[in-house]
Parts: sequence; C-alpha cells; structure tokens
Amino acid sequence: MKYLHERTSWFSQVIYVTLNLFFKTKMQNHAAAVAYYSLLSIAPLMLFVIYLLNRHFQGYPEVLGAFAEMLVTLHLDFLNTDSIGKMHAISGMLSFSGGVSLLILLWSSKGLMKSVQSAFAVIFADSSKRNFVLSLTLSFLSMPFLFLLLAASMYGDYQASHYDFASVGIPFLAKLLKFSFRMTGLFAPFLGIWAIVFLLYLQIPHNRPRFSSTLIYSFFCTASVYALEMLFAHVVKIEQYISLYGSLGDIIFVLIWVYFGFIQFFLWAQFLFVAGRIDVIALEKIFLASEERTRLEHRIDDYLFNRSSRIFRKYGQSCSKGETIIRQNDDTASIYYLYSGQVGLYRENSGTEIRMGGLRPGEIFGEMAYLLGERRTATVVAETDCFLFILSPETLEALMGYSTKLSRRIIESLCQRIAKMNKGVLVSGFASSTHKLPVFKPGAGAV
Repeated sequence: MKYLHERTSWFSQVIYVTLNLFFKTKMQNHAAAVAYYSLLSIAPLMLFVIYLLNRHFQGYPEVLGAFAEMLVTLHLDFLNTDSIGKMHAISGMLSFSGGVSLLILLWSSKGLMKSVQSAFAVIFADSSKRNFVLSLTLSFLSMPFLFLLLAASMYGDYQASHYDFASVGIPFLAKLLKFSFRMTGLFAPFLGIWAIVFLLYLQIPHNRPRFSSTLIYSFFCTASVYALEMLFAHVVKIEQYISLYGSLGDIIFVLIWVYFGFIQFFLWAQFLFVAGRIDVIALEKIFLASEERTRLEHRIDDYLFNRSSRIFRKYGQSCSKGETIIRQNDDTASIYYLYSGQVGLYRENSGTEIRMGGLRPGEIFGEMAYLLGERRTATVVAETDCFLFILSPETLEALMGYSTKLSRRIIESLCQRIAKMNKGVLVSGFASSTHKLPVFKPGAGAV
C-alpha cells in the first residue's frame, strides 16, 4: 500500500509538471511548425514513390492497388490523380520535375528536423549545439525511412493476400509464412515509428536520458499516436472537410492529424524529461514555496510537493533539540536546507564554543564546504526540534542547473556570508549581540 501511494504521488507530480511546462513553453506552436514541414515533405516524397511504382511495377496492378489503398488509409489520396492506373500519363512530368521534388524534400526534411531540435532544446533545457552530421542524417532519412516502413507493411499485406502458400508443400511452414507476412503488414509501421521516436528521444538531447526510460516512453508515445489515429477515424469525419473545403479537405485533415500527432510526440518528450528530474523539480518547488505564484498554484504545489511523503522520506531528516548536525573540521560535503525549526552556528575558540549566529527556516547551509572544497569551519547544532533536507553535491548541482532562481539565492547567500566573515562579524538572526571573528581567508574552511 505504501509503495502504491508513493508511485501514485510520483505519477501525479510528473503529470502536473509535464502539463505545466508543456503549456508554459507553448509547445503546441512547435507542433504546428513541425506539422507544416511534414506536409511539405510528404507531397514530394509520395510523388517520387508514385513515379518509382509507375516505372518499375507497371506489370503488377495488385501492388499499385495496394499503394492506392495505403494513400486512402493515410488520407493522402489527394496525391493519387484520378486513379493510380493513370500514373503513366504523368510519368514524364514526374521525371522532369524529379530534381525539383528532391530538393523540396531535402529542404522540408531539414526544416522539420530543425523544428524538432528547437522544440527539444526547450523541453530538455539544453541550448548546446547539436552534432551536425547526426542532425543532417536524421533530417534526410527520417521521412524516407518512415515511408519505407509503410512500404514494408504494404508488401506484407500484398504477400499475405496473393502469395501461393500451397506451393510451399509443408502445411505448417505455409501457415507460419502466411502469419509472418500478416504480422509484417500489421506491426512494421508500429515498430518503425517506435524506432524513430526512440532514436529522436535518445540522440537529439545533448544530455541523453536513460536508455530504459527512453525505450518505455517512446513506446507509450507510439501507442498513443496509434490510439489518436483510431479516435480520429471514429470521431472526425473527413467527408465534412471535403464538403466544406472541397479538394483541400484531405490536406486540412492530414495537417490537423499530423499536428495532434506531434503534440503527442512533444508531450511524451516532456514527460521523459520531467520523469528523470522530478525529484529535483519537487525540491525546487519546496525550497521556493514563498516565491510569487498564483493562489491555485500554491494550493496544487502544497498538495503535490509539500505533503509528498516520498520526497520527505527520501531527502528529509528530523533532528531533536541539541543534536549536532555539522561538526567543525569535518571533511563532509552534504548540503542542508532548513525546512522548520532553528539551528545555531558555533565555532571553537581556545577550547570554548562561541555562538556566531543562527539560521531561520528556508535557509541553506553547508554549501560553502562543497563549493570551496574545504573542511567545515563551524559546528551547527539544532536549537529546537527541526526538519532538514539533506542534499548530495550531485543533487545540488542538478538543482542549480535546473533553477536559476535557486542558484541566485545560493550565490547571494554565499556572497553575503563571505562578506560578513571578511568583516569579522556574523550578524545573528536570533542572537542579541554580535561576535568578532577572524578574517575569513580561502582555505580556512567553510560551513
């Protein structure tokens, strides 16, 4: 029951942050740009395929018919002029304009990939330059590879319907062969799209997500796209678009379908990013709970994050009054966030511990030892019962890399602390007097 509760909490946090970031970054605009370039890529590619079929498969009317059926299934029959059987009439024109179509295909494919990369730079918070060769390869091969998979599906359906399986001679082998062709026709497009989504999720971000997570969420993305296609087939009637827009109805329908398909694609990419950093995001929301937010955001964040037993159990620690949290001269690097209670800072001088000051809830301490690479310069003791979040250096680095607001707060706190120590005075938030301290020098240690 406890495990189920924590997994539900994790999933709720990921869903909320994913949707919040998705709409905050206006990812639907990126989906519209990709849909536009996709439509530009489809037309020259399909015309080139029609030309190849007309040139090499004139003696196979079943293949031409299967291709025509595929166009209808994909709602691309606006490319099928009158009928597939009349392609010989336009073969000369296609041959003449083949070079132009190829240039349009390369240009639109490159624009499509640039749009995807631009969206991923926002989703994965990554402004690094991409590998030029990899980007160029993905740009030129993504669309042809997709339609190659559709051709494999078409071939599997054709063979399953027209191949003479009785000629094999072995009934079991004939059934197995027929089953294989049917499975090829059924699953080749799904597996191919899954492979493309997986490679894009894994290769385009500079900081690659985990392999296993990428494999899982790319599968969910592909499945959701297929589910969306089935929903479109039952809910949206293409005849309405054709009656309203005439011959442009097919194009508008395809554009809308591709747009929502890429919304799914970017939504799962956002989910992949958030799922890998949800702990860091949750800690940032807890630490910056006092930042300016709407009342609704405060309520949602309080429910999902400030009451998250998973985060509090994983990173939190309760300390009793009088318990020592950090000891002077310790060679440790943990960083602490004071969530509730009060702590005092003490420094030993000639065998006597002198209280230098105290810290309030919401303050971070212990970061100087890690950032400066020194030992602890003071002892920190809980003056009341308190609750702390304990962060590893890696978690702090991830937090600072993710949240500019938190980074600014840590830097400001560090600068103020060093300035006060160099002045020889640390003003206490709790003490009624100040204490003279030696001038701080790098190498002397840090809390």
